[in-house]
Amino acid sequence: MKLNQESEIAVKPKKKGTTPTTTKKIIKKITTILEEKKCEDISILDLENVNSYLCIFIICTVNSAVQARAVSRELERSLKEYKLGPGNQEKKAHNSDNGWILLDLGEIVVHIMTPEKRKYYDLEKLWGDATPIKA
Repeated sequence: MKLNQESEIAVKPKKKGTTPTTTKKIIKKITTILEEKKCEDISILDLENVNSYLCIFIICTVNSAVQARAVSRELERSLKEYKLGPGNQEKKAHNSDNGWILLDLGEIVVHIMTPEKRKYYDLEKLWGDATPIKA
């Protein structure tokens, strides 16, 4: 992903299978925040070659609804400078009563899940053809 200089909105890379420097920087920032907020089992999947309209999934496990809300608020606050929109930024309902918060940051989708939801939905298995990325 790179920033379009005219609109300053994140746009997809032109070439399949590439992860531009800006995307790597954003992924690193997200994983750092997840680690600081004590998220567990952080997975990063590159879905670009699996599905044409998806790019990066970042999946993590939290132990409570309070932790999930804190993580999602911190991610949105810390990533504002990248203007990763529009995603779901207008729908800032940090409701994790169902055990899963999904942050749509445009090219990057962050899944913040309780252990029960993570085990039940098993996104890594569902998207088994995706390429894992090291942060």
